[in-house]
Order: sequence, then structure tokens, then C-alpha cells
Amino acid sequence: MIEKICKELQQFKNVQGETPDNNLTISLDKFPLLTLVKAQTAIFPAIYWQDKEQQQTIACLGAIEDINTIPEAVGEARYYGGLAFQQQGEQWPNFPEIRFIRPALEFIEENNQLTLTCHFNGQFSIDETIEIVTKLHYPLALERLSVNTLTRTDLPDKKQWAELVDLSIEYKALLPKVVLSRQTELCCEESVNHCDLLGQWQLANPSSFHFSFQFCKETAFIGCSPERLFSREENRLQTEALAGTVNRGRNEREDKLLLQSLLTDKKIDRENYLVQEFIIANLKRLKAQVSCSEPHVMQLHNVQHLCVPIQAQLNAQTSDAELLYKLHPTPAVGGSPKLPALQFINDNEPYLRGWYAGAVGYISEQKSDFSVAIRSALIESNRIKLFAGAGIVTGSIAEQEWQELDNKIHTILNIITPQAAL
Repeated sequence: MIEKICKELQQFKNVQGETPDNNLTISLDKFPLLTLVKAQTAIFPAIYWQDKEQQQTIACLGAIEDINTIPEAVGEARYYGGLAFQQQGEQWPNFPEIRFIRPALEFIEENNQLTLTCHFNGQFSIDETIEIVTKLHYPLALERLSVNTLTRTDLPDKKQWAELVDLSIEYKALLPKVVLSRQTELCCEESVNHCDLLGQWQLANPSSFHFSFQFCKETAFIGCSPERLFSREENRLQTEALAGTVNRGRNEREDKLLLQSLLTDKKIDRENYLVQEFIIANLKRLKAQVSCSEPHVMQLHNVQHLCVPIQAQLNAQTSDAELLYKLHPTPAVGGSPKLPALQFINDNEPYLRGWYAGAVGYISEQKSDFSVAIRSALIESNRIKLFAGAGIVTGSIAEQEWQELDNKIHTILNIITPQAAL
């Protein structure tokens, strides 16, 4: 494969010159792209992306641009990256409030075909691309994780959580809903391979966005998120109000009863409606024509959510940056009203959310696709930070919401260390 890519790049150089301003696309034999990302130890950034419908699976290696603003993609450009949950204050190392890269190498599996696009912008040279290609390592098969967990630390702990829930309910006149969250840090006996972990997570929850962002060798942010922020094709936009959670049942009858409770519970309906209202109002501020579909229940491996699909016809002048700033973060991860909820979280949560509950995805001229980065994990060597949140409204009970947090990380806990999930 490396020989073929280098040969085509040399031929491209003979025609286009040393620093082309258009991309080169090469057809390749198919192989699992997550195995390619796993194998790379010398090429960063390394990004993996699979959409919720599994129509596109993408691996990006290296970068010809690395920027801290939301890009406007023109022509053949495509940018991958994300936004932190909050756009101010301290952030995670290597994961600033905004970061997007234009990849050097972009492998895309789509319509049962695999292509490699080598990106060029008139400044990045073909020789630089060839240098990256020669560093490629042969794909490594994914393996089943076998990890011993030494310690678990929850921030906030259970007592602090109860106090936070009570405090947020006290503010109900100003804050009808706030989404509180928890970081669960596991210290393991040995290093955890994030690609192996993501591979098993994919199998458990296939109908989700699957992603991995690794900007340096030491740290990876991965996720298996059920929630779409938005998907735009030309001027057509799809989004959703995903809020309201119950467990999966222990048997088919219990599962159906729990599903039905999602569609009839007044607290859940109120929680979801706040998200719908926010999304629709902000799209209308952008002069979009908006409609909603009937609610349905999204069933995952361990929980199920109430989901209301939302469609919009956008104004031709609407940019992806405007969509991101208007829609992110939604009340599903922040609260309502938006600014007081974010301020409450900023003042009271005892850890940095960073890119957890942020927006991750890609931007291109024709299409942009973003997921809300929930059901996610930050991995640094033998330490794994897991994240989960719960919407707090009038009637919320701290003990039940704590259990919801545990339910949301149950699947990944069970992958990492089965005995911890019992």
C-alpha cells in the first residue's frame, strides 16, 4: 500500500508541481480503519470517525493545517475537530476550547469502497506527504481488553452529588433544568489501548457515533455517543432532541414497560421539551424552516432515551460556525436557560469537562456532521476518565440520578473490567 501511495504521489507531483492546491484521491483495497489508527505510533494527529448510520468510516493521519477557530471549508477542504463544552476558562492539555485540523491523509470507507485522499492547500508539499506515508505502520488487529482496575474515584462523590442536586433544585425559578455530571477516574494496573477499547464499545453500541481524537501520543479522547448535534448536507439539516433516560429491562416485558414510561412520563416530557424548544428557537433565529417528527425511543445496550428528530431547511448564507455557536451546548448537556445553566456548572462542578459534552465532527463545503461528545472517555496511559451526566429538574431525586450516571457508564465499565460493573 505504501509503495502504491508513494508512486501515485510522485506522478501527481510531476503534473501538479511540489505544492498543489488540489487533493489527490487514491483507491485502495478495504481493511478495518480502526486497525490502521491502532498501529500508528509516530503520526499525529490520529483521528477516527464513524457516523451513527455507519455510512462513513474515516481515519485521518497527520495535518496540513491545525487551527483554533471554526473553519470555513471551501472546495475540497475538510476539517476534523471539536469544541469544548464551555468556550472559556481552563481546558484539557491538547484539547483547547476549539481545535480543528485539515488532515494530510484521509482514509474514507463509504459505499463499500476505500479511498485515500491526500490533502493539499498550495503550501503543504508532496514531499512532506510522502514523508508521512513512509512512517505508516501496517494495521494491527484489535484485541479484547484484559485490564485490572486498581482504584476508582468519582468527582463529585455521592455526598457532593446529593448536595449539588439539592442546590440546583433550589434555583428552579431561575434554572428549570441543569445537567450535572460526574467524572469517574479508573487507575489500571497496565496501559489501556484506546483503539481496543473503542472497538469493543462499537460492538456493544453499533448505532452510535464512534470517534477517537489523538493529538499526541500520550492522550486520546474516545466516544460512543448516541447523540447527534447536527448533520448538514447542502442546506438541509438534521438534528434531534435527545433527553430523558430509563434503563433497559431485565426481560422483554419489562423492557417494553420502561420504553412506554419514556413516552408518558411528565418529568421526562418536560426535560425533552426544553431541548426541543431551545433547538427550534435557535434555528429560527438563523431564518431556518423547522419541523419535528414524532418522538421515538432510542434503545442502547444498557439504557434507552427519548428522541425527537428535528429537520430544517437552512438559509443559504448560514455557516457551520453559526450552527455550532447557536446549537452547542444544548439543554441536553447544559441546561435551560443556557447561560445561567452554564454558569451554575462552571461555579459548582468539581472537575473540568473539557471536550466531554462538547461537539466533535467534521466540516466540509457539501456536508458537515457533528456528535455531542457524551458516553466518552479520556485515556492517558493507565488512567481512564469516564463521564456521565443527568438532567436535574423539579422532581429529580439525587439517589436515582446517581444511579442513572452509573447506568450510563455501565457498558464501558463492563468492557474495561467486568467485575466492576456487577
